[in-house]
Amino acid sequence: MTDVPDVWSKTALFLTHDENGGFFDHVVPPTVPQSRAQGLSMIDTTNEIFPGSSKYAAGPYGLGVRVPMIVASPWSKGGWVNSEVFDHTSVIRFIERRFGSQYPGLQESNITKWRRAVAGDLTSAFNFAEPNTAKVPLPSTIAFMPPDHTRHPSFVPVPPVNQALPAQEPGVRPARPVPYELHVRAHADLADGEVKIYFGNTGKTAAVYQVYSGDGQTGPWTYTVGPNAEIFDTWSITAGGQNGYDLSVFGPNGFLRVFKGSDQANLESIAIYDVHKYGVVLEIQNRGGTLSRVRVSDYYTGRATEHELRPDETIREFRSLEKSHGWYDFTIETESDSGFRRRLAGHLETGYDSMSDPAIGSSKDPEEAESGQTRTYGSTK
Repeated sequence: MTDVPDVWSKTALFLTHDENGGFFDHVVPPTVPQSRAQGLSMIDTTNEIFPGSSKYAAGPYGLGVRVPMIVASPWSKGGWVNSEVFDHTSVIRFIERRFGSQYPGLQESNITKWRRAVAGDLTSAFNFAEPNTAKVPLPSTIAFMPPDHTRHPSFVPVPPVNQALPAQEPGVRPARPVPYELHVRAHADLADGEVKIYFGNTGKTAAVYQVYSGDGQTGPWTYTVGPNAEIFDTWSITAGGQNGYDLSVFGPNGFLRVFKGSDQANLESIAIYDVHKYGVVLEIQNRGGTLSRVRVSDYYTGRATEHELRPDETIREFRSLEKSHGWYDFTIETESDSGFRRRLAGHLETGYDSMSDPAIGSSKDPEEAESGQTRTYGSTK
């Protein structure tokens, strides 16, 4: 195909894989809440919940296990990655988008409203405006060229004697912009014994948040938030712990928020995006009644800062993300509560091209150095 320029100049090849049981992935795919007890969705979830049968239990269908996908075309060359959420229906929607103006009414009626809202149509994987701006020189593929184009049914591949699981390739890759701008904050009301988490979205597409409890007994919960909207939910102060709370919020493209603590400290923190300065403003407020000594650790720079916050005092720090390609990961702790932790991690989206997370495949998270586990919030590729 590529040796016929006239054909290749108007061709996009999508190489997809079927599910492989999830053995090579660690990210739970987005789903809808089966009931109010399992979360909320601002998007219609009709036909996204299996009603159950005599053989299988009821439950959400979800997007399925993540699998690799390769897009080959004159408009996607350069070794790019794209971390927008897609699924198998995205290929159908790409066809709708490409040929819909030529063939009015070309639309697959079996794709649900929820799935159309949270999964992209694959157009963000292409650069139709400047297709020749490849940033990374790709290795030569001459060695993979077959000696001829004749089928050889007698050839039987020989598996390697010493087999091993594949490893994450080191280094970073150029990355396409994704349509997410995510905001999650928590408010702990110690008097009422509850934690309220607000799920915000100022991006261009719907986003799915998943909440997990540290107790391993309750949850998980899932929240679908439409563009330019916010919803919230409430947990008991004992969620995830006998005397406190331990809740982690995961979103697309490496977004993570961790809210952990008790009634001993009450610090609220948010990351305010500053696209023009290419950084974030980290804001921390002491809502407790006593002085709080706070330590802020920056994973990407390896540096930590310490502060003393009086009751109702707020500090704001600008953190440049130039060297980390827009990726951030801050951990906030305090001496007044050894179990207290806030963690804010993700990527600053500017609407322009970026790079993949430099922490993936190159170094470990400080917590993982103790546990031996790999990062659990890598980019969705």
